[in-house]
Amino acid sequence: MEPEKVIIVFFKWLRENPSLFMPTAWQDLPKLDTEIAESADDELFPIAMTISKWCAHHGLGDILREQARKDFDDAGEPTPTTQQMLTNTTQTLRQAIEEACEKLRQLDAQKSDKGNDSK
Repeated sequence: MEPEKVIIVFFKWLRENPSLFMPTAWQDLPKLDTEIAESADDELFPIAMTISKWCAHHGLGDILREQARKDFDDAGEPTPTTQQMLTNTTQTLRQAIEEACEKLRQLDAQKSDKGNDSK
């Protein structure tokens, strides 16, 4: 599987389909963020391998492979968004991970507040 496909599919999951991630995967996103930060933007293969291993560890490896194959069989020409993402891979992925983690913290805080209100 091409590294670009892995990276773009994972990025789309973070932005458009976060329900794929189990709670333990969400808790482990900061570790993935740290591992991605160790790569340079032009190192797509190591970044894709890091994402693939993380997904496999969280039961998403098969889904990642299938989604990458499905999404890109009919993908057509690259869009400006995907081109920019592949140019600034590390920064873009880290920002998406940080935003996803922040949303999770906000959801947890809301759940906690609702639990306290009912007492």
